[in-house]
Amino acid sequence: MQVIEDFIRQGRKNRPGYKVRARYITIHDTANPNRGADALAHARYLHSDSAADRPISWHLTVDDRRVVQHLPLDENGWHAGDGRDGAGNRQSIGVEICENADGDRARAERNAARLVARLLKELNLGPDAVVQHSQWNGKNCPRVLRSRPGGWESFLDAVRSYWMERLTPIMADPVATLDQARELLRQRAPDWVLMADLYWSVAPKYRVRPDIALAQACKETGYFRFGGLVQPWQNNFAGIAATGVPSDGKTPLRGADPSKVRVERGVHGAIFVDRATGVEAHVQHLYAYATTDPLPAGTILYSPRFALVRRGSAPYVEWLGAAENPAGVGWAWPGYDYGKSIVRDYLELMLAIDAPSVSAFVLASDYARVVEELRVAQDKLRRISEIVG
Repeated sequence: MQVIEDFIRQGRKNRPGYKVRARYITIHDTANPNRGADALAHARYLHSDSAADRPISWHLTVDDRRVVQHLPLDENGWHAGDGRDGAGNRQSIGVEICENADGDRARAERNAARLVARLLKELNLGPDAVVQHSQWNGKNCPRVLRSRPGGWESFLDAVRSYWMERLTPIMADPVATLDQARELLRQRAPDWVLMADLYWSVAPKYRVRPDIALAQACKETGYFRFGGLVQPWQNNFAGIAATGVPSDGKTPLRGADPSKVRVERGVHGAIFVDRATGVEAHVQHLYAYATTDPLPAGTILYSPRFALVRRGSAPYVEWLGAAENPAGVGWAWPGYDYGKSIVRDYLELMLAIDAPSVSAFVLASDYARVVEELRVAQDKLRRISEIVG
């Protein structure tokens, strides 16, 4: 669901600018069944002199494809009809649902329910804060929901369902243990068991959950069998820069360290010098989606796509697919079920494992030593290749 910011210009009569600490979310229907009367059309109307002269404004309009935001959520709009100081106008967020004849009204209502659930979470409110426009001034609004038997109740049920939906934060302490991660790989990718140690050694520096990062890597690589566009030798465990079009050899690195990251003509995706670098690039990319904070002090950028991410747009795993992200952006496009699959098909499998003792595996410190030895060996081979070549 795409969200477009198209704010009414400051200083207009229908953008009064009074600060709001919202206690309610007021639901309206647009009362405009004309063809083409979608969210974008209503955004154009709110920019008009006619809307300013009335004055009339609300915060968000929802149709079957998108949401358009017209006002910041901490400013009031004139939408409730209960006067300059009424609670509807001064303490509520106004949401209009489109009813244009050429739109899919059922889908618009689903989009509105998902949007309202997100707003409730952002504003720290519960479903009882969702009210009809009619509560403020008696108007028959939202008229479509009110005219349909059980319409308002079914809309509230959808809001509650989305509001109660569990979301999995990307930045937090791991829930799965390192032993569980190792055992999952021992069962599914026995040659790659030590990848668990590497994710657990890298991700905490970024406050990213290593169990989530590893679960995503398992999804992206098919438990490290690869088989898609990206190959094992690239040390690229998250499909970074694999856009479906092979590189021409000139793909910009956008600040990523060229001594550790490169591209090659005809190759899909970035190439990392070793597994440790590939894992850190993956974690950095998740970090970019999860937060607007700068990279931790002293870190070197390895993800060549970091600068392209809309920072902080996916703090939850379930929002990594653009189709299920309230902002309409994400790691995967369109990404239906992408984030939910990471949790359902990989993370939950890891959490269900009854892991054996840590003594059955090489310790993370040993793995770090092995990685360093491999890095030195790779550098030697590279120098020999340059001399021979």
